[in-house]
Amino acid sequence: QAEKEPGVEDPYYCLSDFVAPLDTNVKDYIGCFAVSVMGAEEMAKKFDEEMDDYSVIMVKALADRLAEAFAEQLHERVRKELWGYCSDELLDA
Repeated sequence: QAEKEPGVEDPYYCLSDFVAPLDTNVKDYIGCFAVSVMGAEEMAKKFDEEMDDYSVIMVKALADRLAEAFAEQLHERVRKELWGYCSDELLDA
């Protein structure tokens, strides 16, 4: 658990706070996604060997944003289509 700032009363949650304890005998689940941008690490290494720091930063930043975007899209698809527990969800960004 993260250390709280002085005076902050809001709870700091972790994943285990959202899973039913064993002694409740509730069959509970937690889902996770692992996404990656294949080839980005090798591309960044190539730019690093060429001492092209700007391109290293850009490749890593773009790979990070693409992975995050894919995780968001996958999560939406799971909620709306595959598991269907939020099929009518309309979220504004």
